[in-house]
Amino acid sequence: MRKAALLMVFLILAATVAWAGPVRRGPILITSDQDFTTENGVVGGWGVFGDPYVISGFQIDAGGDDYGILISGTMRPVVIRNVEILGARTAGLKVQSAKHVTIENVWVRGSAVGISVFLSTKVSVSRARIEECPDGVKILFSSAVDLYNLQVSRCRTGVWFAATTGSLLAGSVVDRCEIGVVVELRCEGIVIAQNAFLGCRVPARSEGGAAWDDGAHGNYWEGFVAPDKHGDGILDVPYAIGPDEEDRFPLASPPEM
Repeated sequence: MRKAALLMVFLILAATVAWAGPVRRGPILITSDQDFTTENGVVGGWGVFGDPYVISGFQIDAGGDDYGILISGTMRPVVIRNVEILGARTAGLKVQSAKHVTIENVWVRGSAVGISVFLSTKVSVSRARIEECPDGVKILFSSAVDLYNLQVSRCRTGVWFAATTGSLLAGSVVDRCEIGVVVELRCEGIVIAQNAFLGCRVPARSEGGAAWDDGAHGNYWEGFVAPDKHGDGILDVPYAIGPDEEDRFPLASPPEM
């Protein structure tokens, strides 16, 4: 009987933990591999491939501080997930001079930049929701940055690549931004495909260095009308980005996300 009662208490506690909401806390500032500690929000992992450090389950009100989360000068693998960030003066989440950073299922709003990646490589961002930031996602002087399944809305610039190489934006929605996506400062090997640009005053602006389709599918550009004689969901007229760039396979409707 006593064992049954203890088991019931354990199950109740486990359910409470499983359904608990995010933990409120202040900004997380990690400026070296030695800063991956429980005090700095690490809730699991060993910081190795296959078992990265995990920062998860927080609601961070930056309250006008520079960052909600800063990852700088690190080499050890880390995953940041299930985090909400509000009100950072410089960037809600910034990755600077770092490698092997994965960001997934985060919500950033009301910050100067939603997610910033600077002088970094091997960074992945997926299932991120970014709202009401002057700049949604800003990738500068970086390489191998992959952006998947983002929802960026009501920003001045949705996604911004500058002096960046070998990176990707795919499966994302950029909605009601002044400029949907910018590519500038000698980018190379940027692929932008299977995204939807909705209600943006200027959907795209580029100085070169990007492919606007993956060889078979491009992007959906709201307001661009052209025939689809084959009925394959690909419009028959390319969408012009600039004098020497175009989306060769613009989509007739937004891709399924």
